[in-house]
Amino acid sequence: MSWIGIDIAKRSFTAAQRCSQHLTIETFPMTVAGWRSFCQWAPEDGFQVCLEATGPYWLRLAHWLEQAAVPCSVANPRNVRRFAQASEQLSKTDPIDAEILLRFAETFQPSQISPTTGPSRALRAVSRRILQLQMELDRDRDRLEKAQADPATPEVVLNSHAVLHNELRRLIDDLEHQAKRLIREHSDLRPAYQLLLSIPSIGEKTARTLLAEYGPRLLSASPKQMTRFAGLDVVLYESGTSVRRKPRISKHGNWRLRRALYLAALSAIRFNPTLAPFYQRKLQQGLQPKQALVAVMRKLLHLVHGVLKHQNPYDPEYKLT
Repeated sequence: MSWIGIDIAKRSFTAAQRCSQHLTIETFPMTVAGWRSFCQWAPEDGFQVCLEATGPYWLRLAHWLEQAAVPCSVANPRNVRRFAQASEQLSKTDPIDAEILLRFAETFQPSQISPTTGPSRALRAVSRRILQLQMELDRDRDRLEKAQADPATPEVVLNSHAVLHNELRRLIDDLEHQAKRLIREHSDLRPAYQLLLSIPSIGEKTARTLLAEYGPRLLSASPKQMTRFAGLDVVLYESGTSVRRKPRISKHGNWRLRRALYLAALSAIRFNPTLAPFYQRKLQQGLQPKQALVAVMRKLLHLVHGVLKHQNPYDPEYKLT
């Protein structure tokens, strides 16, 4: 199987493939005609594509690749950029990036992925929009507090904040109803959603975020894969006998998942009969409160994996080891 590296732009994509010992690089428009030209340019004996998750623009090409049954791997842009720096490639152009992606794929052989489609992708879009609006509402509440602290602020300014808050709340409520409808009408999402809600400290927002951000992978991923995707995997930094930095989490994964799990963990250390004593044990073992909270976040993912794998609601008698 030969590789093709593809660099994505808003209106075009640049592809690089290896023919014998030479590189061939070509740019195609991000249109159906460009896709057909790419298919004629690509090798006929099968190939696998490696591209970067560049904003939303890669999704259209990934959809075409999926329809054509072409294997596709999506690389983390940070990893690709570090690979380019290690290769002493300081310049950055679309043809250079396509070549770097080709060399990256040939070196690391990244695994194939299937783009999230259908209701899962729709749920992700709705969930992320809810989060955007909620963050905007929180920011404007802070602006309102500062405006109220100034006696010179006219009433019309304060009223404008009130109008904006009401509109944001209305939009958030509408989107939350839409998210519930998507979950209710999808045969895979609905039972998983109910199982997640059976875990104390995982509420509707956290369950929706887990389903939206993991997509179909939530039903099949191992705890290790789930932890890494959320950026909660532990990174060690040791060298010889003298260099010993404190372990930390990578934060290379999905920040929206970490945010949701952090809020769920704050609730879990108070109300979850399994994780509350687990948190106290970690404190007694010498962990700082924040470190112990991260451990609770990771254990929450283990509970999520357990209820989904066995298709049984949360068991309050379950004991963590």
